[in-house]
Amino acid sequence: MSYVYYKDAQGEVSIRIPKENYIGCIQCNTPRREIQWPVEYLRALRNPHGVASLKDIARGRKRVVILVSDYTRAVPAKMLLLPLVDELHQAGISESQITIIIAGGLHRPSTREEIARIVGNDWDKRLTVVNHNALDSDRLTFLGKTKRGTPVWINSLVSESDLCIALGQIEPHEYAGFTGGRKSILPGVSGEETIRFNHSPEMIEHPLAKPGMLEGNPVHEDMVECALMAGIDFIVNVVLNRDLKIIGVFAGDMLEAHSKGVDFVNSFSRVEIPTQPDIIITTPGKPLDVDFYQSLKALIAVDAIASPETIVVFYSSCQDGLGSMGREMLKAFRGVVTPEEVETRVRSNYIVQMDHAFLLSKILQKGIKIIAYSPNVPVNIIKEMMIPAGSVQEGLDMALQLSRRKTPRVLVYPEAQRTLPFLTKDASNSL
Repeated sequence: MSYVYYKDAQGEVSIRIPKENYIGCIQCNTPRREIQWPVEYLRALRNPHGVASLKDIARGRKRVVILVSDYTRAVPAKMLLLPLVDELHQAGISESQITIIIAGGLHRPSTREEIARIVGNDWDKRLTVVNHNALDSDRLTFLGKTKRGTPVWINSLVSESDLCIALGQIEPHEYAGFTGGRKSILPGVSGEETIRFNHSPEMIEHPLAKPGMLEGNPVHEDMVECALMAGIDFIVNVVLNRDLKIIGVFAGDMLEAHSKGVDFVNSFSRVEIPTQPDIIITTPGKPLDVDFYQSLKALIAVDAIASPETIVVFYSSCQDGLGSMGREMLKAFRGVVTPEEVETRVRSNYIVQMDHAFLLSKILQKGIKIIAYSPNVPVNIIKEMMIPAGSVQEGLDMALQLSRRKTPRVLVYPEAQRTLPFLTKDASNSL
């Protein structure tokens, strides 16, 4: 028998796939060109979408907050900060007037070492840098409710500032449509109650709450309303390629700049799947491979092209194990027999950390089998949610044995969460 050998981008995993089963490898077709740094970035700050230049906006402001993503995101904040802070200096703002907030929503606080990597050692020493704490009610301010009834609790440093700048990244998101823009506020610097209402099962199971969808998406629209209440004066959102290099930068008004960035991502992220796969091999890549909870975003993404007979071979290094959100996610699976029971448990005892448990239960209810390998998550824990494997190769071999097709079609699909996959008409008819 002849084989195709696949080696992943990190060079950590090598898979031997029988040639008669292999139907290809799908990856996000990002443009090769990187932006000209720092020329194009400075141009974006000085000629932004929908608002005056950052320097003009900043003049006369006294209290500035800059929202940055945490350790689970690839936003190159330390690159973006130097030119941005220099523009603020030229507007008369001193370093003592600037506070950086690690906008991690309900994620665990970033460590000092992680903060140094996020913003750079220089800014970590020169500027005030704080972790947002969604559970600390003494540091939250209530701004009212959205039209959907979401109570808006926002980090008080944001509500008390007179200039709020948000740095972010735009790519598809499992139920908000796309990341970036308004997400720096919700969930970034929102209170737990706010996030719980916005990420509720009723919101995230809406048929329009899915990757690539903004219009009519209740999660997105609620996020926008919350962010407008909180007030973002200026965003800097980047688009990254698979090597995490900047290929697009969109600055200015939260709505207009984000929309331009979404259009750019849409121009290359839609991936056509011409043949219905029976087995899909996927992994999230960096930085989502930090823990099991974040890694599931790749798994959720392939649901769009999976049938009830599909077997997914899922792998991730997960150096943080389950992660701070994963422990609560696991509770939804412990002691239950069916995915329907998981859904019932989540609905009756919902907390935000169970959002991926809810989505995973929906996938499993379709009949999709998931075989998972993660060297830093104990096998007995994986077994609570999926079929464990001792290696990726073992997982594929198991999938080939479990498949009902005589010659199951194997698709390698790394970093699926970066794409918007769709089946061609012919492939859809083969379901």
